[in-house]
Amino acid sequence: MIKIFGKVRYHWQPELTWFIIYWSITMIPIFIGLSLLYERTKIPNSVFFLFAVFIILLSLGFHRYFLIPGDGTLKVISLNPFKPSKIIISEIKKIEVTKSTVTFILSNGKERIFYMRKWPKKYFLDDLALQPDFTGEVELTDHLTKLDYFESYRKDKKALTKS
Repeated sequence: MIKIFGKVRYHWQPELTWFIIYWSITMIPIFIGLSLLYERTKIPNSVFFLFAVFIILLSLGFHRYFLIPGDGTLKVISLNPFKPSKIIISEIKKIEVTKSTVTFILSNGKERIFYMRKWPKKYFLDDLALQPDFTGEVELTDHLTKLDYFESYRKDKKALTKS
């Protein structure tokens, strides 16, 4: 959760399989560049190109977040910075929360899974539940692994201060 230009961003990562595939592809250019440096005594130009590709992929990998603008939609910003997807908050039937994931179950039956860290997830769910268009339910499921994690959700809901 980061506040930039007055907007609160709640960062997420995709499903675990896509997460592993993307970050593995992101690391390939830097390792190829380092192996080229190891083979030569001078720095070839391809190393700079591969390092630039690594930096671009790294920045795109961290460009995933939620925005709640207050107009009844939830903007899901992902790898494509030119086309953010939107979820209408009133169409969210259920939100299943586990220790590492947030799953949106929409009224048309579609499911969207996002991986989030503990505290951004808590503030995101609090902010989403306080939206007037939200009529769904939030279900905390942990499969009896760590019950103490969910104690932070049992307290009163409060959104992040908008100062």
